[in-house]
Amino acid sequence: MATRQKEIGALEVFLRFYEDISILLKTKRIAITGAPATGKTTLSAALESLGYPVFHEQAREIIQQSLDEGTDILPWKDLNAFTEVVWQLRNQQYSNAVLGKINFYDRTNLDAYAYLIKGETQLTEQWAEELEQMHFDVVFFLPVWPEIHSLDKQRMETLEDCVEVDGYLKQAYREKGYDLIEVPMLSVEERVAFIEAHL
Repeated sequence: MATRQKEIGALEVFLRFYEDISILLKTKRIAITGAPATGKTTLSAALESLGYPVFHEQAREIIQQSLDEGTDILPWKDLNAFTEVVWQLRNQQYSNAVLGKINFYDRTNLDAYAYLIKGETQLTEQWAEELEQMHFDVVFFLPVWPEIHSLDKQRMETLEDCVEVDGYLKQAYREKGYDLIEVPMLSVEERVAFIEAHL
C-alpha cells in the first residue's frame, strides 16, 4: 500500500510539473512594431477586442505627462531619461504576460533600442543584459503608410522622420536575430486576419 501511495504521489508531482511547463510553453509574446503613424494602436485595439491580452504603447502618455508637467523627460530633450522610464514600463509589461495565452505587445524595448541607435546613444550595461533576456515568438512589422500619416503634440515625426525610424527599427530587430513579418497596408479587419494566419 505504501509503495502504491508513493507511486501515486510521484505521478501527481509529475503531472503538476508537466502542467506548469505546458502552460509556459503555450505562453506566446508577439511584438507589433513599426514607425509612428503606421496603424499599431488601431490594430492593437482590434486584437484586444477579440480577447487577446494586449500591452499597449505608453510612450505617448509619458510624453503628454512630461509636456503637462514641463519636465525634460522627452525623447527630443533627454533621450536617456525618457528611455529609462519607457524601458522599465516595458519590462513590467513583458513580465506580466498572461500565462498560456497569446500576448501582443505594441512596441517593445527593441523599439527603444532602435531609437537609441538613431540618437547615437549606447545601451547601458543593464539595458543590454535585459534585452538579451527578452524573447518574442513572432515580430509583425507595420511599414510606413503615407496615406494615414498624421502629426500631433505627442507625435512630431514628419513622414521623412518615419521612414528613417523604419530603417532603425529593422536594424535593431534584425541585429537581435528576429525575422520581421511585414503586415500589408489593408483594412484593420484584414490586418487582424493576416496576423492570425501567421501566428
